[in-house]
Amino acid sequence: MTTPAAELVGVSQRFGSFTAVDSIDLQIPRGRLTTLLGPSGCGKTTTLRMLAGYSAPTSGRILIDGDDATRLPPEKRNLGMVFQSYALFPHMTVADNVAYGPKMRKVPAAERRRRAGEALELVGLAHLADRKPKQLSGGQQQRVALARAIAIRPRLLLLDEPLSNLDARLRVQMRAEIRRIQSETGLTVVLVTHDQDEALEMSDEMVLMRSGKIVQSGAPRDVFPAPADRFVAEFLGYENFLTLADGRQAAVRPEHLRVLPADTSAATSADGGIVLDAVVLDVAYRGVDLLVTLEATDPAGNAVRLLADHRADTATGPTPSAGDRVRLLAPEARLAHLSADSTAAPTAPTTAPTASTAPTEGIS
Repeated sequence: MTTPAAELVGVSQRFGSFTAVDSIDLQIPRGRLTTLLGPSGCGKTTTLRMLAGYSAPTSGRILIDGDDATRLPPEKRNLGMVFQSYALFPHMTVADNVAYGPKMRKVPAAERRRRAGEALELVGLAHLADRKPKQLSGGQQQRVALARAIAIRPRLLLLDEPLSNLDARLRVQMRAEIRRIQSETGLTVVLVTHDQDEALEMSDEMVLMRSGKIVQSGAPRDVFPAPADRFVAEFLGYENFLTLADGRQAAVRPEHLRVLPADTSAATSADGGIVLDAVVLDVAYRGVDLLVTLEATDPAGNAVRLLADHRADTATGPTPSAGDRVRLLAPEARLAHLSADSTAAPTAPTTAPTASTAPTEGIS
């Protein structure tokens, strides 16, 4: 069995009476991109900082390549890290910024230059090696920060919300760029983000955290269609929640809720799906589709407000309008059945860091 690139075993981090990370276990698979995902305050950045060595766990162990690194300082762990702010040295050229890490590790000058050139080539910025950071765009500065982290030949590359300061277009471009770099180099990458789209697009493994605990983990293709509970479902963008006749809860995404004419036969639910009679409250035109807001009664008899993503090119019958009575179909294959326990055990690896020293940045 392959030794994980890193492992957290029963790791907790407490600041006085506040528990930021609560006795979590997590294995970081080698050569993969693992995302720590969750809302602000869930413990994801605190976990990353413990892995990096910037804060020590209150309890538990941190292993890197199978060796106990719990009390090792950051400079002894050989991990590359990119923060939200790129922290480039403004007085140095791009090449000197990238070569700085190897220089601090006493790498000979010729080898430093070679590594810097390779790293800049990898991120597509070799032609800007002689420029200063202030002459670069935000996206270019982010690439330089990546190159600097890569140049030290790290055992793991840690990314703390690295795209949060970029505009929407650049964020999308850099997702693909980071994924390409990870794939080409085979680096083990741990990415912290609060953006579910970013996590779904980039991750090999996705770890969702809440209140210092791991609530669900696994490959995006496994987690997304089967959220463990309502918290995970809401965080991943599920907006429609129904209580079934047997008391269980189910969720369905707007794009999977079909709006049909009111006289559509209930036989449409032959696949075991749910059919509801509903009234259209509002219709918002969005170019390629309509966002339809509806009111219905779920199978348990509760009044619910639902959203449906209605595409005219796949619809049956006329376009719905406010006040129309319609029939809704939630196919069984599109229903996510939820656990009633919001602290359900994780389905895959678990994560945990804890520290006795308060972080220098916000807890998240």
